[in-house]
Amino acid sequence: MSTISASEAFEKQSEFGRKLSQVLSPSRPLHSEEFLRGRQQQLDGIRKALFQPGRHVLIHGFRGVGKSSLAQTAAYVISGKTDPIIVGCDESSTLESVIKDILSEACNTDPSIRSKIIEKKIGFANKILSAERSEKVEQGRLDDPTSINECVSIIRHLGTILGDSPVIVIDEFDLITNHDEQINFTNFVKQISDRHIDAKFIFCGIGESVDAIMAAHASSDRYFHTVGLERLPFEARDEIVSHAAETLGLEVDRDTMIRIARISDGFPHYIHFISEKLFWIIFESEGANTPISKLFERAMSQAAESMEMKLRAPYERATQKYSDEYAEILWAAADGHELKRSSANIFKSYEKIMRNLDKNPISRERFNSRMNSLKKESHGCILTGSRQGWYEFTEKMIRGYVRLKAEQAGIELEADHPTARPKGGYAF
Repeated sequence: MSTISASEAFEKQSEFGRKLSQVLSPSRPLHSEEFLRGRQQQLDGIRKALFQPGRHVLIHGFRGVGKSSLAQTAAYVISGKTDPIIVGCDESSTLESVIKDILSEACNTDPSIRSKIIEKKIGFANKILSAERSEKVEQGRLDDPTSINECVSIIRHLGTILGDSPVIVIDEFDLITNHDEQINFTNFVKQISDRHIDAKFIFCGIGESVDAIMAAHASSDRYFHTVGLERLPFEARDEIVSHAAETLGLEVDRDTMIRIARISDGFPHYIHFISEKLFWIIFESEGANTPISKLFERAMSQAAESMEMKLRAPYERATQKYSDEYAEILWAAADGHELKRSSANIFKSYEKIMRNLDKNPISRERFNSRMNSLKKESHGCILTGSRQGWYEFTEKMIRGYVRLKAEQAGIELEADHPTARPKGGYAF
């Protein structure tokens, strides 16, 4: 058996890592149409909608469903001579601070913009720049605008300086919960459109973001093309895994690809993340003749161990109690494809799980008590329930993590697809 030197092994590993990073992106949004799977219809809709002057886009959906990837890909597809400008929001963001961030990002991307601002004597609201303000701009220290009119003026002048229609992505818009600020953003977009300013905005948020904007002004709907993003369909999940494996020259059997598609719960991050772990393990196991099932188990274990603390912490808070009964109940809540399930159906899943574990289930009365506890702060409010006995995960993305933990424990949950046999001949 031939051996290779440490330097050759390192070079081989580096080459594989570079190729892997080109086809999988678990840690940052995609911005290339080539790698965006299952979103062509939404991307085409955005492209067509933005042919209309004065129209903007609002993408909404569960956290982790791929809103940022769609927004950035769309922005790069429709942008002209200049790259899109991408900014994010936080709980303290205001309209004025976001517009300042947009201008700062434009200056950072193209330093010549800063000198053009000074050269053209462009200040906020088209005021002549004072010597002090010119120095601030030159140093990259920009003041916040002070009104909606100034914000609108900045975007107009930015387009003039760029010589192109700016495409601007405002991500995490749902973090702005102040009602007055939501109204300010809506009025700002209205002014951009009504005053014929050639700029295109793409907002990303959750469902409540749509409600807030639409409620802020009676005519808001005419300015926005809204895109409700659902979890990825099975075919798209499969495409991500199969295309990446083929590009890397790896053989991954159909059963394994189906399991990744199922466990991911339709969230792109999980598909990329699990595939990354698996592909590294396959690469490192070359020549060992280890069954793919064993490699998959190892990948699942690594994925569960290294999952983000924001998902691990609430899971552990809900399950690490004096009683060890909560984990199986959570797995049962994540069984099947329904995001919202009745208590009766969850109990049936729980009984099945306990049989598979060869353990005695708790009584229905005790089960109901545990379900109610999972809605409380003491358990991180991991579940939300109604009086009619229907439950769902408060943070939808954690549902996929719960399915990961069940898989790690050797429990194979029911498929998360309503037909349980997706197109293409999948069999479960």
